[in-house]
Amino acid sequence: MLYLVRHGQTLWNTEARFQGQFDSPLTDLGRDQATRIGRALAAEIGPRSEPILAYVSPLGRTRATARLIGQSLPMRIVEEPKLMEVHFGDWEGLTRDDILSRFGEDQSIRPIDWQFQAPGGETLDTVLARVAAWYDKVETPAVVITHGVISRLVRGLYAGLSHEEMLTLPVSQDGYFRLDGGHVEFVTAP
Repeated sequence: MLYLVRHGQTLWNTEARFQGQFDSPLTDLGRDQATRIGRALAAEIGPRSEPILAYVSPLGRTRATARLIGQSLPMRIVEEPKLMEVHFGDWEGLTRDDILSRFGEDQSIRPIDWQFQAPGGETLDTVLARVAAWYDKVETPAVVITHGVISRLVRGLYAGLSHEEMLTLPVSQDGYFRLDGGHVEFVTAP
């Protein structure tokens, strides 16, 4: 079983900036989200004789989320670079409007996978290959603390979805996804 968590809300989330592999701090809401998720996970998983394995992206926002979850749920954290968010190249730190003004209206903005068109950024195939390399060796049960796009890809790999189906999956910072027995279920953290 995997418990898949997106990091709590960040300052750049509120500004609609592409964070990619840059970082911005968790907001008060983001810290509250992580704390509530920690309590919800601890209640679901229950007492254990040893901490549960937790794969965590090494970026600051995921590490901060893991620390807050860890206040309620003992975890053995393994930092996993393959779970880092997509590298958005020259677009990191920019808003969509910034991108259009700096890179021109002719920039390919496709509705589903346009974020993989960033100059100097990663392609969907590159990101999917690194996530699949991790997924093929993942140990369970485990908590996975990562990012929006990576969460979509992990769930898509688990469910055997096409690229387009993966990229249209919802993401939330108010709970976690439980991947168990071939099913994916979102659990809201009260």
